[in-house]
Amino acid sequence: MLTALDQELFPKHCEVVAMPLHNQWIYLIQKNGSSSLRLQQERNNLAVFYNEQIFSLNFVDVYIRNPKARYVSGINTYLQHLQRDQPELDIETAIWFVKRYKFLNTHYLPQFHWIANLSQYLNPKAKIRFRDLKDLDKVTDFRDRAQIDPPSQDFVKKLLANDPSAELWWYLDQILLNLDGQQLTWHELIDHYKINYPDILAHVLPKT
Repeated sequence: MLTALDQELFPKHCEVVAMPLHNQWIYLIQKNGSSSLRLQQERNNLAVFYNEQIFSLNFVDVYIRNPKARYVSGINTYLQHLQRDQPELDIETAIWFVKRYKFLNTHYLPQFHWIANLSQYLNPKAKIRFRDLKDLDKVTDFRDRAQIDPPSQDFVKKLLANDPSAELWWYLDQILLNLDGQQLTWHELIDHYKINYPDILAHVLPKT
């Protein structure tokens, strides 16, 4: 049975921004430059492929971010949204829940899961072209922080301290980052995990 959390973490809504001048069709992932890419799309009236429209694409470009950096940035965004929308919530309690119950929000949901959600709309023959987020400035000059203040050093230390359970999920995404410059279908990606990282896949899939 689907829950409200399932529907939030795996929404029936995927977006790919067409940037034909750069020969790229970029899948929007939160905390991976999505705000900047939306701004680029709006200002240049770029085409957007939604859900079933994505099936027509032969390639989809996916920018992967350093997992720890994204984890911190995503939680920082999530908590600032909570403070904005629910100011009566105690922030220390919210941080406890974030660390105790992993990945309650798409802003820091592992990038692997974002691609898994995309896979329901991909043509089975379509290639996913993996790119390092550091190279995003080659296709857009826009930088949009979406009105989010950067995290403090104390916040980062508190978030990363004594959190061994997160290491597995960071490693899951580090594997994606190591694919920079490669292109695989969704099934080839799963085979890559099966062949080279069978233990991590066996652990992750039953929880997905």
